[in-house]
Amino acid sequence: MGRPTGSAAILFCCIGVVVALLSSMVVVGSAAPEETTPKFISMGALECSDNIAKTTPSRKLGAVEGNGVCPVRFDHARGISAVAGNCRDRPVPSAERCCGALKTFACPYSELINDNDHNGCASDMFYQIIVRGRLRPGLFSQLCVEGPLGLQC
Repeated sequence: MGRPTGSAAILFCCIGVVVALLSSMVVVGSAAPEETTPKFISMGALECSDNIAKTTPSRKLGAVEGNGVCPVRFDHARGISAVAGNCRDRPVPSAERCCGALKTFACPYSELINDNDHNGCASDMFYQIIVRGRLRPGLFSQLCVEGPLGLQC
């Protein structure tokens, strides 16, 4: 009759491989849908550009993230000069160019910027953009509002 255990072992291994492949296909096919909540920069964050004369960067030595200090160093961030350059048109900057440059720069940080009450990121970012770019305070809150949420990313 032969050895039935050898062929049974091979059959068992083949069934195990097929089951593993099918289960991985189910996992891949049932991946969670992407985030449907639109990203934006809130009106509150945009309004931080109004009070730049009263605001100074809140960088503190030895501070820890979550203790009122922005974890992003906007004073060293690349891209601020591009925002300032696109928003410096005289006498009135182009909303399309200026707000487009702001979106490109700020949208990757939108969650931090929108949490300005806890980390000061919006205040720090707009301080750096307006002071280094020599722009007028309030420019972004007046020019870059696209709806009730603020600036759509």
